[in-house]
Amino acid sequence: MELDQEKGAVQNIPSLAETDEKSDLLSSKETSADEPVENRDEKKDTETDKNNGDDDEEKLLEKIETLKGDRIGETMYSERFVLSTILKLSQRTDKLLEEEEEFERDLCNLWDMTIEPDVVRFLLQQEVIELFLALATNSTDYRLIEILFGIIGNMCCVSEMHDYVYHHSELLLNLCDFLTLPDAPVLVQLMRTLTTLFDRSDDEQYRWFDVMRKVDNLVEKLAVVLATSTNRALLEHTVETINAMINRFTEAEMDYAQLKEFYCIFAKSCLPEGLFEAFQQLYPAKGIDATGSNTNGFDEDPLTLKDLKTMRRFLEVHEHFIVNANELYESHVEEVVQCVYRVLVSFVGESMLFPLTKNHVGMFVSINNIYSGIMYHFHCESFVCMVRIYEMLWKAMSNNETTMEHDQDEPDGGEEEFDAETACAELLEVIFYLVGPIDEQIIRGAVQGSNLNAATIDQLCRGMREAMDGDPLLYQTCTKLMNTVTLTENAPQPPHANGHEQTEQAPNAD
Repeated sequence: MELDQEKGAVQNIPSLAETDEKSDLLSSKETSADEPVENRDEKKDTETDKNNGDDDEEKLLEKIETLKGDRIGETMYSERFVLSTILKLSQRTDKLLEEEEEFERDLCNLWDMTIEPDVVRFLLQQEVIELFLALATNSTDYRLIEILFGIIGNMCCVSEMHDYVYHHSELLLNLCDFLTLPDAPVLVQLMRTLTTLFDRSDDEQYRWFDVMRKVDNLVEKLAVVLATSTNRALLEHTVETINAMINRFTEAEMDYAQLKEFYCIFAKSCLPEGLFEAFQQLYPAKGIDATGSNTNGFDEDPLTLKDLKTMRRFLEVHEHFIVNANELYESHVEEVVQCVYRVLVSFVGESMLFPLTKNHVGMFVSINNIYSGIMYHFHCESFVCMVRIYEMLWKAMSNNETTMEHDQDEPDGGEEEFDAETACAELLEVIFYLVGPIDEQIIRGAVQGSNLNAATIDQLCRGMREAMDGDPLLYQTCTKLMNTVTLTENAPQPPHANGHEQTEQAPNAD
């Protein structure tokens, strides 16, 4: 009998889990013999929920590990998705992208993903640039090309992309073949790509001019875009690209041996002509005069930070060629003077001048350099605008109201300490050299015609004496300016200042 019992015991040995469970139950009974049945049921439910929770957590961890195996670098983006999208691209037919809404959405998602450096590196490993350009070359689907170029533009924010393109320079040359494409959104992405590439490249490592010099009719193609497009975004991006090229090829890659070739390629009359057309398209003649009075009865649209930045880029391009290739502008002086005036007249109202930004000050620097290169060209209304802007800046400084506003689009975040004092110094210098060679009667006509008062001219001369101290023409220039307001009653009737006068005309002014 005992043997049978022992055999039964052996035959009914519980599993380890069951043993632990019974042990827990016995322990529970021993310690809580008097515990109500309901409480014991609640504890069972709690333990069951805990076990279920542990199972769910374990499954979640397994899922995360699976996702990690598919993710790109440190991102949560899927390799599988990217590879699948690339595969679909390589298998495309002539079907337009707009007819495949889901695939267009996938491509746009890939475009968004390329803000992540890890995704860019992964795409480079797949040699997608070659695929994108091959597809674009054989396609008439502009929406597809726009997205592909947008992805390439984002990729240019990563240094590895610069290295890849530089060592596969035929890709950049192929990209520039699309400059003649008649589609604004595509060209916007192309210009953005070129600007990013030249702006963000290491200054010492890459010689982009050696590549771009091989592009056929580069400047002519850019000039055609400027002269013929009516798309605002495209014109803004194109002047950004030209400015980036100038800075890159003449400063970051400074090589005196190549400067001559640079100006042979870029210093062509089609470029300033295209710039003037584009500027007029973006900023047509303003219905406001140098006194700040509205002349057309309509409210003027306020300038945005983007407008200020774009105006600055136009002036910087003009400034560069006037200083370094002055002969290019010999037949375009009137146009550049009108361009400068259009910028200045925008700032005669306080709402457009303040808060002062880095772009404002940058424009005053460019205007100073432009007028130093086109001496003997006096523009009455520009002179009046400069004086009025100086007056507003001086008053703001006196009242401590010159808070700077930073442009977040700038790579340096606008941290440089440009202020009203810098702006005033630039304006004083350009006024000084503008007035210096001009006949006093012409200056008097400008002052009287705009109702500039004696206090304003007196303050202007005070500022000049401080800013231009030591210049041999300082006394003569200040005397000339003060005579325009102190000798008004005794002076003969001044000639009518009709906007643009040259020094050579001064002897015949009467």
